[in-house]
Amino acid sequence: MPKSAAAKTATSSKRQALSDTTATQILDAAEALFAAHGYEGTSTRAIAERAGANLGAFHYYWGSKQALCKAVLERRLGPVMKERKERLDAFEGRKVPLRDILRASMAPSLLVAGASVEERESFRAFYGRMLMDPADEVHALTASIVDDFARRFVDVVSHELPHLSSEEFYWRVIFVYGAFSYAHSTHTRVQSLWPEKVRQTSIEAGVDYLVNFIEAGLKAKPATRSER
Repeated sequence: MPKSAAAKTATSSKRQALSDTTATQILDAAEALFAAHGYEGTSTRAIAERAGANLGAFHYYWGSKQALCKAVLERRLGPVMKERKERLDAFEGRKVPLRDILRASMAPSLLVAGASVEERESFRAFYGRMLMDPADEVHALTASIVDDFARRFVDVVSHELPHLSSEEFYWRVIFVYGAFSYAHSTHTRVQSLWPEKVRQTSIEAGVDYLVNFIEAGLKAKPATRSER
């Protein structure tokens, strides 16, 4: 290869590496700020400043805050949803315990296979915030990524609980999602209420406790409605 061509190739590679680094820094900054302040509370300028990039770079890569939010969600949730699907697929045609179904569906987003402890905690805070964020844009983006699996999960679980009425099953699913969503938060509210009683523990232990808690709630005998 002529020297001039080799030099151009090397320069192009360096520019691409620089571009990839800038894009990653913007994604990381957006994830941290969305987790801390929510979608509406985060500006594109704040994201660019935290990433050490200019607004031009932000607009070059994504063009809008909604497109960036989608990219952050897909970067983190894509592998998680793939793992969830593969775990449930492995149960096809077999009778498996309810707890195995729950673990297959919930552990991937809490443990985040292959991530460092810092990356895992960052994702957990981000995902927990996105699950509860009131912005319509976030609802639509999250739904486009998780709803197919969520419907499958609810359908699979419903077949394990034939003793429940549709009304009671509906409410138990609400409680499942409440526990699941809060497990992805930073737990600061609970820690502030009982600082002398709460002891930090591992997220691996938390997954075990979450699965046990939800399994017991789902399998409990039907409730007796009180007269009013």
